[in-house]
Amino acid sequence: MNIETRRRTVVNTDPQRRCYNGCHFSSELRWTEWETLQLDVPEDRIEERLAWWRELNDYAISARGESARSEFRQTA
Repeated sequence: MNIETRRRTVVNTDPQRRCYNGCHFSSELRWTEWETLQLDVPEDRIEERLAWWRELNDYAISARGESARSEFRQTA
């Protein structure tokens, strides 16, 4: 079993691509593609590892805010 992750990134959606001091005139959060985070996790430990990654992500969200949110899933 493998564990995959994806996160959100800020995308500048302004047709003129305006950006002033790091602030976009118009932007939105979009999910990235799924990427492999951990390979060959034994099937009996997959739930434990997913829980660990989710708890770590919850801590990152509490420290850095909602922009740090990630999603995790298992794949065969």
